[in-house]
Amino acid sequence: MSDPMPGRGFPSGEEWPRQLIPAITVEAAEYFAGAMRGELRIQRCTECGKHQHYPRVLCSHCGADAIEWITASGRGTLYSFTVIRQNGVPVFKERQPFVVALVDLDEPGARMIASMPTVEPAEARIGMAVRAVFRPVSDDVALVDFEPAD
Repeated sequence: MSDPMPGRGFPSGEEWPRQLIPAITVEAAEYFAGAMRGELRIQRCTECGKHQHYPRVLCSHCGADAIEWITASGRGTLYSFTVIRQNGVPVFKERQPFVVALVDLDEPGARMIASMPTVEPAEARIGMAVRAVFRPVSDDVALVDFEPAD
């Protein structure tokens, strides 16, 4: 997706500071592999049927170890958000202010925290429909952001 607000979106690839690239744990490997393919991979418990994010070895809802990976729709609802107005890290400082969102995914039980770099702070609204977009930051890591859904 092209950046509708040049200079506001977060950088990708070589522009992203290496120290900010997440380490891929065994539990999160499938999540990051999916993000590199442009898929939002989350876990679903086959016991209670609820979904979860971040990846874990047990269900965060019922405690069962019956976890499977699914490809989520990538759609959700903005549950809450904050506006970052101060940050000393250059990659963030240059893009202030920006929105960090708490998104309830359409898959029951799953909630994510992510940036909304193309959303002006005054435009963010609790309850707005959002969709996932993917931003590669290294050869094996893509981050998941959200933007308003069409």
